Amino acid sequence: MSIELNLFRNNVIKTIIFLLVAGLFSGFVALRLTAQTPPQKMQSRALAVRTIDVVLQDGYFAKRSFTGRAVAGRVSLMAFERSGTIQSISVDLGSVVKKGMLLAKLDTSRLQALKHQRLAERDETAATLNLAKRTLARARDTYKQGHASAQRLDEAEANAVSLAARLKRLDAVLETLDVDITKSSITAPFDGTITKRLLDEGTVVSGGTALLEITENTRMEAQIGMTPDHAIAVKNGAKVELRNSQRIPIKGATLRSVLPVIEGNTRTMKVTFNVPAQSVSQGELVSAVVQNWQESSGAWLPLRALSSDVRGLWRVYKVITKTGDPHVRFENVQILYSDQNRAFVTGTLSNGDTIISDGIDRLAPGQRVRLNNTVSSEQS
Repeated sequence: MSIELNLFRNNVIKTIIFLLVAGLFSGFVALRLTAQTPPQKMQSRALAVRTIDVVLQDGYFAKRSFTGRAVAGRVSLMAFERSGTIQSISVDLGSVVKKGMLLAKLDTSRLQALKHQRLAERDETAATLNLAKRTLARARDTYKQGHASAQRLDEAEANAVSLAARLKRLDAVLETLDVDITKSSITAPFDGTITKRLLDEGTVVSGGTALLEITENTRMEAQIGMTPDHAIAVKNGAKVELRNSQRIPIKGATLRSVLPVIEGNTRTMKVTFNVPAQSVSQGELVSAVVQNWQESSGAWLPLRALSSDVRGLWRVYKVITKTGDPHVRFENVQILYSDQNRAFVTGTLSNGDTIISDGIDRLAPGQRVRLNNTVSSEQS
């Protein structure tokens, strides 16, 4: 009985070992088949890709932004031309004024008194001159009749001429006093805003002492430093878009001047634009986006169609259809300029080449592809 039990136990153990070996062999074969199957399927599958047709162009507009500041078209420091005591100032800081409006006035009491004195002297001289003219007329009559000497006639003529000259001199003095009285008042030279008040009433000032600063509020200027080539391009008609500090385009801006002097520190040329006064504030940052034409043969491609390569070059995948089914081959290109989601590239591309425009991370050289909705690079 024990012998039969041992035989049965040995048979069971052999059967289990056989089944284990058979299972391991079957699993190994299955793994080999599984490892070989995907490459065969990969080789037979064509990936659907989106493409773009190359359209070569002779150049591109390169956009570059420069920053400057908005300044008032005119800023004037107002001062009296003559000395005196400030009698009144009719404006304050921030006051909006119109051209010709009275801003400040000097005490003119001494000038008025002197004017009255000169007016009295003029009236006296005018009366004396009137008498001298009548005396001259009588001297001429008596001289013709032989009752007066030539000496007396000459004296009468000299007296009349002297009084006439004195009358003219007094007229000139009165005119000078009127000018001084006029210059004792400051009026606004243009429409603007008072941005500085430096003195107050009662101050004794000398001629030329600054009293007020007026800033024009009807016209503003944007002064922007640009590289010489861009400044010259703007002067020659290159497209420019001005934007305020909120990046909002400024409408109605026009080129005023391009200063042909390169500043030593920044190596830039000052370009000035006229801008509407309501679009910016004085001192506000203003940016100018210049579209400068660059001549170079190349094409626009989406940035997603490019991948980095060695030596500073970039790679694109071109579709080749000459040997049967479409497949891909990479080409090296160089980026000359990028703008948002596209780049202008140059290289070995030809007009009409079909380039993969998306999903290049799934591709490899020689990969079979299936084309899907192709567009031209001009539409990208």
